Amino acid sequence: MIGFLSGVIKSVSPRDILIVVGGVGYRVDMSAADITRARVGAETEIFCHTHVREDALQLFGFFSEEARNFFEVLTSVSGVGPKSGLLILSVGTVSDVWSAIEHEDVKFLTSVPGVGKKIAERIILELRGKLPASTTPGVPATSEHAQAIEALVNLGYRKDDAAAALRDATGSTESLIRRGLQMLHG
Repeated sequence: MIGFLSGVIKSVSPRDILIVVGGVGYRVDMSAADITRARVGAETEIFCHTHVREDALQLFGFFSEEARNFFEVLTSVSGVGPKSGLLILSVGTVSDVWSAIEHEDVKFLTSVPGVGKKIAERIILELRGKLPASTTPGVPATSEHAQAIEALVNLGYRKDDAAAALRDATGSTESLIRRGLQMLHG
């Protein structure tokens, strides 16, 4: 999976950018907020989420790792696909959206095209009180932590449980995974 791109922005459209990395152009869908920051010819770094479907491979990009991680949490909610996730992050910052979820602001979430009351309520129900690991106080936002949490999620554990198990842990990815497994198995 492609998790990060570093290159030059070749073109910008209302929905995506074309970034050239090592002579290869990658089309990356982005939120409206990130699109307004993109400049043709600029050297940039994009944190990516790779979405694989039967008929397509899509890249969704963000200028911050926090936004990418939050997008992945949003799209883990049943009924919220990657396009809806981008639209949600287009109506506000990660903090704005998180605040709306924490304060059960259905009106804010339903202001997003394609997000009805049922989906907004499901987002609130599933995510309220479950801050992503990258922004949880006491959990370092290191690549080792992110990789260990992702490994635990791939083993079938919930992301918030994996993050809680690694809250104060330090070390290599492998040692964090072992620690997480010990904590999760009691």
